[in-house]
Amino acid sequence: MASIALDAVRSLVNYLSARGMDRQQLLSTINVSEEQLCQTGQLMPTSVYDQLFELGEKQLNNPMLGFEFGQDIEPDRWGVLGYIAYTASTLAEAQGSQRKYQSLVGNLGTPTTEPQGEQLLLRWIPSYPCSHHTAEEILTGWIALSRKLAIEPTHVDAVYFSHGCQGDIEKYQRYFDCDLQFGHDFNGILINKAVLDVPLGKSNQDIHRLLCEQAEQQISKLVEQLPIETITQFISNQLPLGVPDINDAASSLHMSVRTLQRKLAEHELSFSGLVDSIRQDLAIRYLTDTDTKAIYISQMLGFSEQSAFQRAFKRWTGQTPKQYREQLSP
Repeated sequence: MASIALDAVRSLVNYLSARGMDRQQLLSTINVSEEQLCQTGQLMPTSVYDQLFELGEKQLNNPMLGFEFGQDIEPDRWGVLGYIAYTASTLAEAQGSQRKYQSLVGNLGTPTTEPQGEQLLLRWIPSYPCSHHTAEEILTGWIALSRKLAIEPTHVDAVYFSHGCQGDIEKYQRYFDCDLQFGHDFNGILINKAVLDVPLGKSNQDIHRLLCEQAEQQISKLVEQLPIETITQFISNQLPLGVPDINDAASSLHMSVRTLQRKLAEHELSFSGLVDSIRQDLAIRYLTDTDTKAIYISQMLGFSEQSAFQRAFKRWTGQTPKQYREQLSP
């Protein structure tokens, strides 16, 4: 099940409350008490995020709510991971931390990077059929964060959204100030590679290191409480960068290879078997719940070639990805 950090949910509730919406109605809509909302390090189903955006759009009559919320980015939106990004020395370091500790903020979607000459495509593939508000908040938040933290102006070359434009396109154009495309094949941002190396104005390596240690402690705690879920989340997050081996997983989750094998064996699992099962589950989810093209799904799952993905999917289901998706059509 796709999940999101409670910190992000709290941030959206606060944002909507500040714009005049009834706070108790917001909490009632997602069945969360004020006391529960104040907790940290918790995960919630992504459905609560979409419910809040849906209610906000209806009551505020604002189809651009996600876009505007993304501009209002603050570090507490993503808990300790947000503060890690704020204290990083460069956007590249912030991006690396996001990949490493992403399991702390759920699996709303997966970010990938794709070099294109002197440019870099930052693609965001949602892990479920999210609303346009969520996609706009994520991409706009990335841009707002870089503009807020970089000590020199950063420019975006292009912004792509897979959904159609829901609001005033001139407002989007003024904010992004670049090539802007709605109804594209994917959600993403195109930048010059040099942007990632621009120094950040709030960098503090001592605090950054302490926050990373805190994040590692939180991950260790998650491993103890929810070992299989945490290992699964780690593998899912790493697949776009390449299939992790058991040594990488053990090191990142702060345990020995032997301990990791033991935890998996307790659930009658092996590491390679779990990787294969996760790839299968994600492939079916992306083909069923999103319009993402098979070639991008192949990259997301860590396959070196689309043909390898085709063979694996046929082994799993007896069908090609195209056949599987076609049989879902009414």
